[in-house]
Amino acid sequence: MRFAILVGAAGTWFVAGSVLAQTPASAAQPRAVTRTVYTRNTELFAEWQPLVVGQPTRLTAHLTHTGDRFRPYTEGTATLTLTVEGDLANARADAPERPGVFRLNVTPTKAGTGRVVIDVAAAAGRQHFVLDGVPVYPDTRAALANEAPEEEGLISYAKEQSWGQDFATAPPTVYFPGAGNILTVPSAALLHDGDKTLVYVQRTPERFELRQVKTRRTFGTAIEIVSGLKESERVVVLGADKMPRPK
Repeated sequence: MRFAILVGAAGTWFVAGSVLAQTPASAAQPRAVTRTVYTRNTELFAEWQPLVVGQPTRLTAHLTHTGDRFRPYTEGTATLTLTVEGDLANARADAPERPGVFRLNVTPTKAGTGRVVIDVAAAAGRQHFVLDGVPVYPDTRAALANEAPEEEGLISYAKEQSWGQDFATAPPTVYFPGAGNILTVPSAALLHDGDKTLVYVQRTPERFELRQVKTRRTFGTAIEIVSGLKESERVVVLGADKMPRPK
């Protein structure tokens, strides 16, 4: 094994060469996970690194006033309680770090399947969110082993971008629920590319799929969707024309 010995200006000796080559690379880290919950007038988009016992973890709660145009929460407090088989871990944010973004720092104390409860108190009222089935891992290796494959081909659109635009998402309107149901979306949700009709389908509040749909009848400002969309999915109903397009 060869070593190169270098002398610094102050006479300090350094060993270089193959020793540096043996420096271990940074340990792999699992990707962030997300959950989204809606109440009547609020969207919670929560994002965090997988929870590991004893590791402080920052959960980012993006809070949005929904309605005709989505707006970030500009005030309020948020509290978090993580429960794993009776063990509790808590966090609190007394104000948003910046509009719409609340940082909640929590350190899990027990591995297992947990429940995260986030309560928000703001001038617009109180909101209560429950995230069930949240895994807490004994170590990072276990978190990496259980990591789901990353979805490809989705379009990224950050909350900060959407908050700065005329933007909103909503599920389709459903008439006659059941086998003969009719789904409609506002005409503003539709984009056209040649003979294709497209909508942005939300996979998370920051990741979207540009999907082809088929339409039929018009009901005022709403368009019937006959294929390509499920009633449980959300689409961009305002600001679709400002969204990024696939490269």
